[in-house]
Amino acid sequence: MQPSKTCVIIVSYRGAADSAACIRSLLASTVPVQVVVVDTTPNDPELGTAIAFAPNLNLIRASGNLGFGRGNNLGIEWAFENSSCDYVFLLNNDTVVNPESIETLEDAMAADTEVGIMTPRIAYLDDPDRLWYGGGEMDWRRVSAFTPGFNQCVHAELAMTERDVTFASGCALFIRASVLRRLGGFDPRFFMYEEDVELCLRAGEKGIRIRYIPRSLIRHRVQGSSRDDSRVRGDFWSVDNTQLPFYVFHVIRNRLLNASLHARGRNLLTAILFFPLFLIRRMIPFTLGGRIDAILAMFRGISDFLRTTRVKQLDE
Repeated sequence: MQPSKTCVIIVSYRGAADSAACIRSLLASTVPVQVVVVDTTPNDPELGTAIAFAPNLNLIRASGNLGFGRGNNLGIEWAFENSSCDYVFLLNNDTVVNPESIETLEDAMAADTEVGIMTPRIAYLDDPDRLWYGGGEMDWRRVSAFTPGFNQCVHAELAMTERDVTFASGCALFIRASVLRRLGGFDPRFFMYEEDVELCLRAGEKGIRIRYIPRSLIRHRVQGSSRDDSRVRGDFWSVDNTQLPFYVFHVIRNRLLNASLHARGRNLLTAILFFPLFLIRRMIPFTLGGRIDAILAMFRGISDFLRTTRVKQLDE
């Protein structure tokens, strides 16, 4: 049997069934892969049983809920110490990978040695004709990334166009092991959300190219580990989202942190001018929908960002 070129890292938080489905799809890949599962529940009593079918699986039990970025970092550390794979595939546990998807990414990476990160086309698991990710770009007005064609046809012309992009979603981020060593994984200050934006901004500043490969396709359940309400799945800002305060707090805090870390010159001016308008636009439906808890979470996110910045300045 040929050795694995790719080490797949999956973070599982209360997601035993999703993780099992993801692993089954990985085992059906046309190339062998090494799989690392990081349980951040911790000690999910269902996970061990759910994935017992998988041979040679590497299961890491975290000491607590580390969040997405630090959970992945734990898997990355394991891969650096125990694997000789050429590539690392950071993959959400609520995804299903087409059999040829990883082989396509490996071949594309081998063919273009100047690219450090690649990312596949991503469709919704429950609506495979609808696009979730088809290449991403940074938008400094919102201090975040966006996906052209989001929620549109998965076979649209732009979605099917291979190209360099400035953002690869952490849902399915395929990266050279050497590049990942250079970047050092996710910034541990990000518990959840926008950590993939930060990693891509850091990569861009180091001249690392990011390539969108639409020939490689995966399907994504969307927020499988952080929300159970299917009515608002995919619309994180919905006033019906029971986890809205959690989402708002982390997104606002982390976007401000990204601006402080990476916005310079014209990008900084754009963020200063437009991001307050973005906040006001979000406050209006929260107010009309009676979600005062979300508005308070927004201000807590701003406050926590300012506190984090002051602590960093004191440390320096």
